[in-house]
Amino acid sequence: MHTVEHDVERPDPELVSAFEGVPSSIVSDVSGNAGVAMDAGIGPAYRGAELAGTALTVKATPGDNLIIHRAITMAEPGDVLVVDGDGYLGAAFVGELMCGSCRAHDLAGLVVDGAVRDRADVEAMGFPLYARGTSPEGPEKRAPGSINVPVSCGGVVVEPGDVVVGDDDGVSVVPAADAEAVIERAREKLSAEADLRERVEAGEYLYDVGGFDEAFEGLDVAESGEPSR
Repeated sequence: MHTVEHDVERPDPELVSAFEGVPSSIVSDVSGNAGVAMDAGIGPAYRGAELAGTALTVKATPGDNLIIHRAITMAEPGDVLVVDGDGYLGAAFVGELMCGSCRAHDLAGLVVDGAVRDRADVEAMGFPLYARGTSPEGPEKRAPGSINVPVSCGGVVVEPGDVVVGDDDGVSVVPAADAEAVIERAREKLSAEADLRERVEAGEYLYDVGGFDEAFEGLDVAESGEPSR
């Protein structure tokens, strides 16, 4: 059965905005690399795209975007439309005009597990768009779908209200209930990495800093010759 749910419990906007500028890789790292990072097929439509917002989820019929049009009318400022299109690449789910509509209503971005189009125009308007691929072909507008139900996008289960973070590396998703803990761990990791960066730039090896020698010695690896250091 197709469902349209209007009530979404969104995290505090200040909590969501705290994720702005936090790399998707950091979000994945502090979440234990456990099912929060979308697969490598989901990437930005153009370099430099960034987003942080609250998920409004859409389950769309492959090759049809009628339900996405409906979802845009339901979205609130700061929302990220997360569209499960079954990875369909035969036709674009969204393009410049739909992204322009999202931008006009202050949406934070759009993530599509499927194809999009008009990437140059979307880049020119600066709207954050992520997708699995591109296609010049347009979609139909006659099939049903669902809004604000759990969806699968890039191999990650996304619930309405989850926090979505995107950058050049891809997209990570934080369950709403974990958002406060994740942002605190992200801040701590960013601070630690700043210190580590100084040590690396000073010439230290990550191998030594991380104590990886002990792990390496436990492997079945035969070495020959004199060590270089």
